[in-house]
Amino acid sequence: MKTGLTRLLPYILILLVTLALVWIDKPFWIQLAIGVAITAITALAWDILSRTGQVSLGSAAFFGIGSYTLAIFEPLIGLTLAWIAVVVVCALAATLLGLLTLRLRRMYFAIATLGFALSMQVLVVVFPDVTGGSGGIAPPVLADGDPRWQLALIGLLLLAAVALSDALLGLRFRPAFFMIRTKPELAAASGVPVVRMKIFAFIVSGVLIGLAGACYGGLYGYVVPTDVFTTNWSVLPLAIATLGGMDTTIGPLLGAIALKALEEVARSVIGGTGYQVVYGAVIILFVIGMPQGIVGLLRKAGTLAGRRTAAGEKKKERERHA
Repeated sequence: MKTGLTRLLPYILILLVTLALVWIDKPFWIQLAIGVAITAITALAWDILSRTGQVSLGSAAFFGIGSYTLAIFEPLIGLTLAWIAVVVVCALAATLLGLLTLRLRRMYFAIATLGFALSMQVLVVVFPDVTGGSGGIAPPVLADGDPRWQLALIGLLLLAAVALSDALLGLRFRPAFFMIRTKPELAAASGVPVVRMKIFAFIVSGVLIGLAGACYGGLYGYVVPTDVFTTNWSVLPLAIATLGGMDTTIGPLLGAIALKALEEVARSVIGGTGYQVVYGAVIILFVIGMPQGIVGLLRKAGTLAGRRTAAGEKKKERERHA
């Protein structure tokens, strides 16, 4: 069982790191933290949906929808309502896609969501009068372009994503998600609304990724379809959650930190485009070597340390009685 301090630890660390970086105002570390935060949000969102047994490759669709919705609606209805529009449009897209695909299982669902992401990129190019076409579109700049406040706002979104993830790991949702993931027929027979729960998870996941995409677009004030609808934003959340440890909140956070650190080390040591090959190869080796992710490795280490401590105490007890 988690103690109250253990549950609060991710929130405390996110707040402390964010406040420290805002205070010291070092551009490199702020940009690095922003990158970690955005990828962590997408990984947490992906993991929330995966708890229902669905492996999505459509994260890029919602990431791009978030960016483009903010850019399209902001001149029409203002900044505040445009952010609300991001939530509404992403929720509607997730509901529609969920109704069409969530009865599919495993690779069929993955292929359908990947197709949706690819079709969104084509759709954006086809309507240049609204979306700017392949030339891109200019969303409003986040926090007037101040990196410190950009980090603060994205940090708040990360805290919200962590809170939602924790809530969906609670006693109200976790047993239902587990039954849906492992025995959907039994879950339906037990009265669990399988389709409704899957769509609910899809909506939460899609909205979080959409908001992350809107923040990403607002960092630079300009996005193109190949930047936000790229398959990188479909594969990256999956890789981060798998590396960190699925079906947890701390796992995607650790995965995002580890992946960003690995990327920066590979870029600085190898440089050019060659670092991406080594970067990808190391990720594959990590996933193969740690099937339960970093969280699983830490749990095993903790269990082993506990056993050694218990064995040492028993040995001392025997020596005292000898």
